Amino acid sequence: MQFDNWYKYALAIALPIVVLMLALAAGEQWINPFSSNTTLDQTILWELRLPRILTAFAVGGLLALAGAWFQVLLGNPLAEPYILGVAGSSAVGAVFSLMLLPDSAWAMSAGAFIGAWVGITVVMLFSSQGPSKLLLSGVVLAAFWAALVALLLAILPEKRLGMALAWMMGDLSSSVISVQALLIGWAVALGCGLLLARSLDTLLLGETHARALGVDVARLRRRLLWVASAATAIAVTAAGTIGFVGLVIPHMMRILFGTLHRGLLPASAIGGGVLLVLADTGARMIIAPAELPVGVITALIGVPLFLWLLVRRV
Repeated sequence: MQFDNWYKYALAIALPIVVLMLALAAGEQWINPFSSNTTLDQTILWELRLPRILTAFAVGGLLALAGAWFQVLLGNPLAEPYILGVAGSSAVGAVFSLMLLPDSAWAMSAGAFIGAWVGITVVMLFSSQGPSKLLLSGVVLAAFWAALVALLLAILPEKRLGMALAWMMGDLSSSVISVQALLIGWAVALGCGLLLARSLDTLLLGETHARALGVDVARLRRRLLWVASAATAIAVTAAGTIGFVGLVIPHMMRILFGTLHRGLLPASAIGGGVLLVLADTGARMIIAPAELPVGVITALIGVPLFLWLLVRRV
């Protein structure tokens, strides 16, 4: 990590604090966190908004980390956390649980988590086939899971259809995973990434060079697949499927901080969290008191931003 551009690292530290305070104050009713005197204001700030903001930060960071890992794992700059079908398999589990169990966020999240790991287990069968076959298997499996989801939605009772669709577009309002557990997961994922950072940098040179430098490429790919898939599974279980965070943020952080992973991964973990906090704040405010699905906001932000990044790199 080079510190000649020290202001970038200062910004990476200061920006989350500024965004946190803005998101905490913003809502249908603006509240100053430093002068909230009423019991109602205190409840809104610290029991409703703050847990949701921290959930958004942790989920966004996990998605961005997973995106950075999958882009190295598959050697494809367009890779993102859901590319191997984990989102599709988790959606199958979530919708299937709604068919069998009463309307419950717990049941839906449990089904999503089980579904995610079923998808991961199937993908792992192809982990030794190389990045190209792994990518193709993920694309085919994603289409298969999408067909199953469409089938389940077609026969799902109408009163439960809205809950399923809301989860599939991203929902941070009813996470069943505690904020503390998500933040611990965020920290553990980042720590695992930093432990693998030097090997990841070597892998950027190509498999042949990495092997010549003593890297066990097959073992490294398996570790990457497990860690990235686990981060994705946790994020999907907590907040449903939220697109573009894991695709856009790693690209942006490479422009700002370079390709070395000891700088890229912390920047992605923070940048993904900041983006999702901003998106969720917009989702809460645009049509208040109603809410937009946060996945809609990330798409509206992510598509033009990614197109701009593509044009900039041409």
